Amino acid sequence: MDIDVAQWAVLLVGAAGAGWIDAVIGGGGLVLIPLLLAVIPGLAPATALATNKLAAVSGTASAAVTLVRKVRPPAGELVRYALIALV
Repeated sequence: MDIDVAQWAVLLVGAAGAGWIDAVIGGGGLVLIPLLLAVIPGLAPATALATNKLAAVSGTASAAVTLVRKVRPPAGELVRYALIALV
């Protein structure tokens, strides 16, 4: 499955738009998943969902690291909330 430059450009702009939507109001996957399936017609739906999940986890992890760096929560709270998040 080869993707040409125009398809990469569409995916890049679409992913940036989906990331912005996800950051502002949530639901960026509602943009990214159909875009992936439209631009790459042979893509399996499970692969599109996994790609979207990877993008969402990366964005959330980046936001969490930035928040911890800027806010500096107490270590006890940070550990407690991290354990809750892993459950």
